[in-house]
Amino acid sequence: MTQAPSLDRGAACRRLLFAGPGRVEVIEERLPALGADEVYARTVLSGVSHGTEMAWLRGEAAAQHRTWDADRRVYLDGAGRDYPVAPGYETVAKVAEIGSNVTDVKVGDAVYLDRPHADGHIVASNVARAGLVPADVPVEWAVFWPLARVALGGVHDAAIQLGDTVVATGLGTVGLLTVQFVQRAGAAKVIGVDQHPLRLQTALSLGAYAVDARTTDVAAEVRRIAGPAGADAAIEASGSYRGLHEAIRSLAPGGRVATVASYHGEQPGLRLGEEYHRNRITLISSMTVNGCAHRQHPLWDLDRLNRTARDLVSSGALHVDGLITHRVPFSSAGDAYALIRDNPQDTIKVVLTYDN
Repeated sequence: MTQAPSLDRGAACRRLLFAGPGRVEVIEERLPALGADEVYARTVLSGVSHGTEMAWLRGEAAAQHRTWDADRRVYLDGAGRDYPVAPGYETVAKVAEIGSNVTDVKVGDAVYLDRPHADGHIVASNVARAGLVPADVPVEWAVFWPLARVALGGVHDAAIQLGDTVVATGLGTVGLLTVQFVQRAGAAKVIGVDQHPLRLQTALSLGAYAVDARTTDVAAEVRRIAGPAGADAAIEASGSYRGLHEAIRSLAPGGRVATVASYHGEQPGLRLGEEYHRNRITLISSMTVNGCAHRQHPLWDLDRLNRTARDLVSSGALHVDGLITHRVPFSSAGDAYALIRDNPQDTIKVVLTYDN
């Protein structure tokens, strides 16, 4: 056990905050003193969740405008959550110190933590143990663990069957992981839809068809590939109403769309009086956290979903090398969000790197 005297009064820590719309700040503070059953971990890298974090930064997240009643599980009129906001949940860190009672992790272990962007964290030892990254797994792969769970949940909710033709709209990180999960689930054809050439090319490299939403009638091109009736299912990961509308348009009568994205703000483009109504499309919200049980519970629960997603990433069965397009120093975190805002066509996954 190693414990530095400095932790008796709490280690120095820098953490990232959204101080207001468009305002990214890094503040300095001290963590609490390390407890006997706790672990101090210093961050190696943390992934930016492009859709969710940009919505909070723009001030468009639903929770910023209405009050969530957790007991009744409904949004109500009233004040939403105000700034500052501490974003992030894709942290990979190395254990630097352990408390006197800790025996299940050791200094130097790499751990995944569901914690906001910051250069250090104190967590209970069982939390660190649950996120242990195997020694033979590159630490950068672990940043994909939570998003792989999101994608896997979407494939389950879409009820993909052997021989299906499946459309994936929105080829960011979740969309490209979805392409791979759908292939493993037995889809005969997987069709990726996006408007950015880099992402389309990546989908092609993974064995999917690629449809450019900027230059093509998506539904017509899907029918050219899938057959005149359309695809069997779609998984929507763009977070845009236009993307959702094209997913619906692409399906055969009786098809199903599972949404894995968050939808924020007022958006045009979704017209439910058209194909959604005429073709009896089933629309399914896929939510793997926030108190929502898996649709196949108790056979599947959040722990099993997490384990399965992590194992598939860690074994190399899912290809994540190359999905990180930008590594931005934590001290320049504002540049990472500006990149995603101004040049999304150049990005797939942006991560923050740390001096640790």
